[in-house]
Amino acid sequence: MRPLPLLLPLLMLGQTFAQTTTAPVLPHGAAQVIGHAAGTFGQAGDIGGPVGGVAWGPDGTAYTLDGAQVLYRWNVSTGRSLSRQTVWPPASVPGARDPVNGPRLFLDGTVPEGLPGSASGLLVRVTGVQNARPYRTAFVLTSDGRRVLGDPCPSSEAVPRGCTVLGRGAGERVQDRIEVGQTAPPTPPLELTFKNPATGETITTRPAPPPDGSRLVLGALVAQGQGSAESRRIPSSTVTLPRGEVLRVVPSPDGSRTAVLRLVLPRPGWGAGAAYVDVVQRKGGKRVSWPLPGITLAEDAAPDLRWVGNSRLLTATALQDSATGGAVGGGQAVALRDALTGRALWKLPATAGLVGAVPSPDGRLWLTVRGGSVPEVRRISDGQFVRALGRAVVAWLPLSGSAASSGRAAVALSVGGGAGALSLLDRAGREVPLAGGRARWRFAVPGVPDALAATADAGRFALALPGALYLLDSTGRLRQTLPLPGLRLGALSFSAGGVLSARANDAALGGERTLAWQLGTGGQLRPLPLPALPEGSRYSLPVFSLLLREDTRRSAVSGPLQSRLSVLNLAGGLRWQEAWGPETATISSPDGQTVLRARGVALPGQTEVQALKLWLTDARSGQASPPLTLSPRALNVYRGLGVVDFAPSRRHVLLTEQSGDGCGGMLYGVRLADLRTRQELSLPAAFGTGLTRFVGCGHPRPVPQVAFAPDGRHLLIRDGNTLRWWAGKFGAGQ
Repeated sequence: MRPLPLLLPLLMLGQTFAQTTTAPVLPHGAAQVIGHAAGTFGQAGDIGGPVGGVAWGPDGTAYTLDGAQVLYRWNVSTGRSLSRQTVWPPASVPGARDPVNGPRLFLDGTVPEGLPGSASGLLVRVTGVQNARPYRTAFVLTSDGRRVLGDPCPSSEAVPRGCTVLGRGAGERVQDRIEVGQTAPPTPPLELTFKNPATGETITTRPAPPPDGSRLVLGALVAQGQGSAESRRIPSSTVTLPRGEVLRVVPSPDGSRTAVLRLVLPRPGWGAGAAYVDVVQRKGGKRVSWPLPGITLAEDAAPDLRWVGNSRLLTATALQDSATGGAVGGGQAVALRDALTGRALWKLPATAGLVGAVPSPDGRLWLTVRGGSVPEVRRISDGQFVRALGRAVVAWLPLSGSAASSGRAAVALSVGGGAGALSLLDRAGREVPLAGGRARWRFAVPGVPDALAATADAGRFALALPGALYLLDSTGRLRQTLPLPGLRLGALSFSAGGVLSARANDAALGGERTLAWQLGTGGQLRPLPLPALPEGSRYSLPVFSLLLREDTRRSAVSGPLQSRLSVLNLAGGLRWQEAWGPETATISSPDGQTVLRARGVALPGQTEVQALKLWLTDARSGQASPPLTLSPRALNVYRGLGVVDFAPSRRHVLLTEQSGDGCGGMLYGVRLADLRTRQELSLPAAFGTGLTRFVGCGHPRPVPQVAFAPDGRHLLIRDGNTLRWWAGKFGAGQ
């Protein structure tokens, strides 16, 4: 197992060999981009599935809750935020404030006034684990901030129940439930075809009927007579359903019909199968059934089934990717369907990246979440995008600034509807004017950005999207578009020599490539050919006039990984090359003159514990400086250090301390080292305990990141949508 990576992962445990001195670092401003942090809702197919969700308030406003338990209330007509708060379950809920194994919260609508035995407010469902056993509960968040345990419509995965409240303030409630009983009579088995993602084998199967089936028990309903004040009672009834696992039971708003979402698995234990919707008339128990297209994922995918009025249904189901076995596109296929026939009035593919479909009480709009990041308002009539509720920061970088403008940052945003934007912000969160002060600086792009880079003087910005690269100038004008079909850039950086380099994932080759362009005198990028790489090698970013080639190999089939650094000119001529040795990470200084090396070194008597050795190497000559060795503050298993940034001073290094693996772990904060004096510099508590965070394993929370500003005078912490600047002295002369 390896420590959870941030930017440059390394294994590191051991004994501290460095002294610690105080670093003069002071707070310099903070900005908050309104909206949820990127990825904090999770996506279909993630560990634990999506979390949080969206709901409508009784007054037509909207609520959104993410995996970090941040609750927003929105004006749907304008998209403006009305309030923001962190929500905790009642203290009596197991692990209510446990940052590691605490419960997950899910929005499930609002409880109206007048419902007997219930508080009115926002209904929040809770799932968690206590003593290795899962539990479910719910509470109501009232308008005065109280959290009242109780569920007016109890539900569980084992026994789904449907519940609807009739009338405003009348307190009439209809509740349906599922019971296990003998199936009668058996229906013909369904033939299902699946592709095994592990072997690629196509499997056709006829699942045997289970010994016990499900019965839908429809609750009694008091219905008002048409045209009169008379009422009549429709008694409860029981309807036998076809075989399958019942995932949802949802009565219509007037209680006349109940919809059931049912999954038929090809064999026990499979997480995907054929989904069906059964619509049952409360009076008489007449049932119609129709299939949902595709192979539906149930586990970790949170299928949705919601009524729009009393004759249409919104369905949202994650579909299985036949190649990977996971969710298609990370989203759900959403459709508005006729309740009795299943005919789609419109539909959106799972590749749109939407999760959830919650219609408004008046049936005009619906809420969803795009890419696990941005809640959206859409039209019921055609499913089309109306507006986003907030924005999410997906890429960021600090910029140089003068005394008047220090604290600037560039942020790439997901703004809803599948679109993105690039903005310049000051340390108060305001958009910085264009060059000349004529307008506000925001550049819109037809997609969500993956990566962002800027020249040292912020005269040029590069913005990477799937399949394309945009080049902008300091006024926000688009200077160049470079199509990159089939490529997705995961890292992007400008060097001091005007070279833009990128790490690209090639969908066709199924591997990684290094690309480079030279910024010419006319302000345009031209391709910069790089020498071919031997197998097991890659170029270190950013690319300069000297190429840093990292070579890796194994000395034996099961032996440890070895590496070496080779330094070449742009024509491919070898300048110098080190001998093969233990695996060592490489990161270049912003000017390309100095190389930071980092290596895990064994400690006597330890098997899985290593110290972290850091040293500097002159890129031109290969001459190395004396090393500095650091260790975590506690010697727990899998706890270690990772390098995240190298200062313009060519001597200061930022590191994170963390534990865990790729599934999840703890971040214990940020540390700062001076490689010239070989000392660790003490940082304020905001860099340590203030950044402690549990991430992963079904808890999609933002991972704090930190970087040096190119002016050498500031640090910037990005914690989701929050930017915090700190003033320090990290310049070349310090």
